[in-house]
Amino acid sequence: MKKAGMTLFAAGLVMLPAMAMANNDFSTVTRVHYVMDCMAANPDMNVYESTHKCSCVIDEIAKVFTEKEFEDISVGYMYKNLPADRGATFRDDKGIKSGLKLFEETNAKAYEECRIR
Repeated sequence: MKKAGMTLFAAGLVMLPAMAMANNDFSTVTRVHYVMDCMAANPDMNVYESTHKCSCVIDEIAKVFTEKEFEDISVGYMYKNLPADRGATFRDDKGIKSGLKLFEETNAKAYEECRIR
């Protein structure tokens, strides 16, 4: 039963991005990765709720960034806290800094609009 539920869940995740593709150019893989990461970061929600809310967040992010910009900024966001020189590239570059600020603002606004606490 659990395996069948996860299969249906994964199939649903594949279909959600396909329906939203008309508004932006994010690939299904990028959307699914984001939704899965979002769900892992918000374990207090059930699967149904987190799937819909996290899909909403990536839809909001896709309104602001292209897929390439999103991938670049999300890498910078992940690695900005690396110690010493390894993280300095992501912390000190002005272009990356402004992109990170926009990403953080967009992400916070999307979480609020999609009702994720």
